[in-house]
Amino acid sequence: MKIFFDTSAFLKVLKKEKNYGKVVERLTEVSNGANIGYTDTIVVGEIVYAFLSQGLDDEAAKARTYMEGIPRLNIMETIPASISHRGAELKKRYFKRAEKKFFSLYDGMHLAIAEKHCDVFLTADSDFKDVTEIRIEFV
Repeated sequence: MKIFFDTSAFLKVLKKEKNYGKVVERLTEVSNGANIGYTDTIVVGEIVYAFLSQGLDDEAAKARTYMEGIPRLNIMETIPASISHRGAELKKRYFKRAEKKFFSLYDGMHLAIAEKHCDVFLTADSDFKDVTEIRIEFV
């Protein structure tokens, strides 16, 4: 199985939030070769910023090192224009919904990458609750 790891999934592990064990289990499956893991450099940037914005520079560097050190985790560095285009379409589709009024372009990009390459999108972000393009697994 090919799994896309969203920013919120990594933050659960890095901050040891409730249910972070589910993410660790999936990452272990990737490390062991049972599944294939995907994420992108935007996720890395979002994670680093989450720590930098709180003045936690050392933790930001450790988080990046942690992510880059996960065996068999594919961190996509190049995002083709077709994926960017699809990400914008997905943002437009999910941006305004009855109870939610925000779906970022980054969310659209992550989703577009996952839609093309993965079977499952792993997240803790409720912004993805109505997504139908790919199976969403909430942690």
